[in-house]
Amino acid sequence: MTRDFGFGDKGNERKLDVSQFSPREGNDPSKDDLGLGDKTADKAGFKSREAVERVARMRKPSQPFDQAFVRAPIEVINRFKTFCNETGMSYGEALDELMRRAKV
Repeated sequence: MTRDFGFGDKGNERKLDVSQFSPREGNDPSKDDLGLGDKTADKAGFKSREAVERVARMRKPSQPFDQAFVRAPIEVINRFKTFCNETGMSYGEALDELMRRAKV
């Protein structure tokens, strides 16, 4: 028993006419659909294998640093930390700013 799956006799070869096929209208992927695969992969826990670009850190000109340890009542330390948090300054920047204000 022979099974012919269309690869048999070359003499009776039928060709498929694709001249009438065209893309469907309105089936153009939008920008939202382009990231759909990435979003689905993230939800499923897949991690991208694309190389991650490392950003170089821009540093200020280097200057010598030192440390000063301060013992003070907790209320004073809390006020200083609150000042730093509200202004977004580091402890060193805040100390410099407060000394400038005091003209020291």
